Order: sequence, then C-alpha cells, then structure tokens
Amino acid sequence: MARIILIRHGESLANAEQRFTHGPHEPLSRRGREDAVARARQVAKRFDPVALYASPYVRALETARLIGSVLGLEPSVVEALREQEFGELRGRSYEAVRDDPAWHSDRWRYRPPGGETLEEVFQRAGPALDAIAERHLGAEVIVVSHGGTMAALHAWISTRTCGGDPLLSANAAGWICHRRTTVYEGPFPLEEP
Repeated sequence: MARIILIRHGESLANAEQRFTHGPHEPLSRRGREDAVARARQVAKRFDPVALYASPYVRALETARLIGSVLGLEPSVVEALREQEFGELRGRSYEAVRDDPAWHSDRWRYRPPGGETLEEVFQRAGPALDAIAERHLGAEVIVVSHGGTMAALHAWISTRTCGGDPLLSANAAGWICHRRTTVYEGPFPLEEP
C-alpha cells in the first residue's frame, strides 16, 4: 500500500481575486508561495515522502517545487493531474457562476461551454493516481494538484461513483490517503508556523 499525501496548490492570483483561472499559466500569489513553504515544513515533520508528483499547471508546479526544495525532492509532472478545464468560465468570478442553475444541478456532470466535466477529471486522474501508488508500494508520496482534481481523486479513492457534491479544499490544504485499502485520514489543516 502507498500513502498518498494530496496537496492542493497554494493560493493563485485568480483565487485571491475570487475568479476562475485563465488556465495553466496562473501563478501563485505571495500568500500562495508562503503557504506552500509552510505546508512543506509541516509535511517534513510528519512524513518521509520518497517522491513528489504535480500537475503541469504553473500554480501546482510552483507549489510542488517549493515543497520539493524543503524536502529535497524534484517534482515529476503528470499531465492527468491537471485541473478541470473550465472553458468559457475562465476569468469569470465565482459569484457570477454561483448564480448559474446549471452549475448546481449536477456539478459532477456539468460541462462548461468549451470545458470538461468533473466526471471526466475523475476518469483521467484516478488511473494516474493508481499508477503512482503502484510505483511506490510501501512508501509515502506527495501529489500536488487542484481543488476540482482533488475532489475527483477523493471520489476515486473512496471508490464512490460520481454523483454527489464534490469535496472542497482550501488552498495549500492536504489530504492523506492510503491507496489500495481506501483508508482515509481526512484533511490536515495548514498550521500556523
């Protein structure tokens, strides 16, 4: 069994502005960089990870590199760990999207115009997580990704089918999952340094 430590990227500039990102090139905010380093220090106290994986998106890769610099690990990029493609929602405020009834009717199957469903994220990210777990049986591994992707991975790990509300996570928040036995230790908050 591998212990997978899922960490959402630190706060991006879009997160700080309460809007959907413009895609893969959105960087971390200053707070996001600080939170990533704080998370790395916390992880170093609790775990002994042997590998670090990340989404190719700038905010996740930047978070992973900051974590890796503290832990002495170089992140490996896994394309399947990228965030849900939001299509025409890119750049829109969270508030504007919250008012859209289609967004709430079935969040797992809602396809933004030009985007993908969370269910599709589930289908691409889940097998990638399994491959990482198989590669590191008996070890601890960090995976840095995105809120939507982590919701899909939580559903995958819990062996649930898509159909419920997605699990939300704060920026730089972490989840500890034991893949192959679906042991779930829940979120661990970012502690003050």
